[in-house]
Amino acid sequence: METGRCSFACAFLHLFINVLLLILGMCLLGFGLAEESTRLTSILSAELKIGSLAVVIGVILIVMTTLNCCFTIDGSSVFYYIYAGFLVLLFIAMVGLLVAFGPDFGTKVKQDIRESMREMMYFDPDGSGKTGMDITQQMFQCCGVDSYKDWYSVAGYSFIPDSCCVKSGCDTSYLKNTYQEDCVSSMMKSVDALFAKITAIGIAITIFLPFQIILVIFLVRCVPSDPIYQ
Repeated sequence: METGRCSFACAFLHLFINVLLLILGMCLLGFGLAEESTRLTSILSAELKIGSLAVVIGVILIVMTTLNCCFTIDGSSVFYYIYAGFLVLLFIAMVGLLVAFGPDFGTKVKQDIRESMREMMYFDPDGSGKTGMDITQQMFQCCGVDSYKDWYSVAGYSFIPDSCCVKSGCDTSYLKNTYQEDCVSSMMKSVDALFAKITAIGIAITIFLPFQIILVIFLVRCVPSDPIYQ
């Protein structure tokens, strides 16, 4: 195959993968914002907020891939060097994050949720307005941290708050009127589903990055001498 045709094919493949990375970056941003809109953001510790991390990586990936689309068409070798360096750093970061948020992530999140919700649980018979626990229970349709009986120890007697009601204004003295699932289990369903999606996208990005790096290096060597870019 002629040099010009070969470099043109590589440039096309490079642009194609770049568009895929752009789409994956948008997906990361979307799922990250989805977590930001839930109670998980206020409950999880900073180091476990995978949604916030997904937003940051998604935004950076969107900006860099968008710029790269423009400079690929323009054939700027200077930007290729910058983009190649960015890809290498991103690849290292993605591998590190996939290792850091490994098999123990679910266990760490569950423990963090449990500790945070224990701190939110308190009983004030004269209090008005919704507490963080009330909002969480209604949003995730759950009751108690590990069981509705958690409220018994907090109040000192058989008490279940109205936020555990399946329907507004129900009588919580009848358990059939309250949510049966505990909040840790309910919230972990959301965490596991979100983590699975973000992890899948992260793995896809990590797989595509080495190919993109090789293509960029090839194009950097071809751009100055290939007549197709002149």
